[in-house]
Amino acid sequence: MSATLIPVIVVIAKGASIPTPNGAAFASTSVVVTDSSGVAQPAVLLTGKETPTPWAFSTSVAAGVGSVTATDLDVNGATLGTPIAQAFTEAGTPPAFFPSTGITVTPVAAAVAAAASVRKA
Repeated sequence: MSATLIPVIVVIAKGASIPTPNGAAFASTSVVVTDSSGVAQPAVLLTGKETPTPWAFSTSVAAGVGSVTATDLDVNGATLGTPIAQAFTEAGTPPAFFPSTGITVTPVAAAVAAAASVRKA
């Protein structure tokens, strides 16, 4: 991707515990982020033991519309339940600058003025 990337944090909300439909133990949640470039990032496997925040990770995305898909997996790699998807629009942080807020003109001696360099735009 040649676009400017914007750092983001992805957090997965987890519901109350329920039995797995196939009897195999839960292993992880696979999370895939696709940004406006249309390229899916490699899957991130969350187990709830992430630090400093469980069920969360950071990544960078190109500005624009993208999506995140989360799929719960059992210990055999099989999908548990139905994957969920969330669209997002990342506008990024607009460029910032320090605006001019005033001008001061101060009289000085001729020698000081002659010694000062003049800068032209």
